[in-house]
Amino acid sequence: MRVDSLDAYLVRSRIIPAVRSAEHLPAACAAPGAIVYLLTGDVASIGGLVRDLVHSGKLVCVNIDLLGGLASDSPAVDFIAQAGAAGIISTHAQVLKAARAHNLFAIQRTFMLDSQAVANAARSLERFSPDAVEILPAMVAPRTFPRLRAVRSDLPIIAGGLVVDLVEIDRLVRAGVDAVSASEPSLWVI
Repeated sequence: MRVDSLDAYLVRSRIIPAVRSAEHLPAACAAPGAIVYLLTGDVASIGGLVRDLVHSGKLVCVNIDLLGGLASDSPAVDFIAQAGAAGIISTHAQVLKAARAHNLFAIQRTFMLDSQAVANAARSLERFSPDAVEILPAMVAPRTFPRLRAVRSDLPIIAGGLVVDLVEIDRLVRAGVDAVSASEPSLWVI
């Protein structure tokens, strides 16, 4: 299901449903965007969750760091690729490199807790260029992504975490982020 670039999907997915519970899967399938994050599942359920989302026309990116029963390694990436996912989300560069080797999108999730975290994220972009970076918490993205784009100007930026309403999402997009991931189903409207 891999395409050349996430950009076309991000334009159609200003809000990315971040599914934390299987009970929210129907809402994610019905959401208007093209991308869905899976932040739940385990070795037994991930195939069915991915299949349901793919059947509803979604490009599925799985946060491998949150899956039960799988290590964050190349065989796990292969397993997720065979399940039909189009991308991997992780904080680990080696996992993201494995995702690329399996022709999956690589989304680097990074927690911008302080200036050292921002510097570390910028340095990591010099060694490996993911398809996108997700900055957490979302409200710090406008202050931190310019440093990342100084390393790679075309880097898609996704903001996530602690998003509470549509006004905040609108502010983030107007500030220059490409999309916002949100786990609250009532926000999955754009």
